[in-house]
Amino acid sequence: MHRWRPLLPSDIATVSAIARIVHPEFPEDDAVFADRQAIAPDACLLLEIDGTPAGYILAHPWRLGTLPALNTVLGAIPEHPDTLYIHDLALLPLARGTGAARHCVEIVSRVAEQFGAMSLVAVNNSVPFWTAMGFAAQPQPQLSSKLATYSADACYMIRTTVSPTQE
Repeated sequence: MHRWRPLLPSDIATVSAIARIVHPEFPEDDAVFADRQAIAPDACLLLEIDGTPAGYILAHPWRLGTLPALNTVLGAIPEHPDTLYIHDLALLPLARGTGAARHCVEIVSRVAEQFGAMSLVAVNNSVPFWTAMGFAAQPQPQLSSKLATYSADACYMIRTTVSPTQE
């Protein structure tokens, strides 16, 4: 059985270990994970399957049409945020296909209701996954150089309706 619970400061080493497995091409310092948890604890969750850590989501308030740089400590959220930015969703193989990702997106969409939108950068050919979660690609020419620092297939996506997705 899977369960999403609030990410705690004591979970940062676990998040780092999962990130190294799931996203080895996007290395980030533990300070970045700790920063996201500190600035948005209600939008950062750890997935446990039968008590074993199996994934996480890190999200935080941000501004639509802008992106935080990779591996950067933010220190605070910007003034007048209008989106909940999903920094990272990572699932170990044992969590894939369990419905945990959909469940997690539904949980953070409740946090996002106060902003009216969620946004993210899809990488690793994940656009179809995020499209199924209700996100749509949003071309943002001003972001092209920053998107290139993520990956060649990086795609900025927005979900303006934040109600839970339907299958």
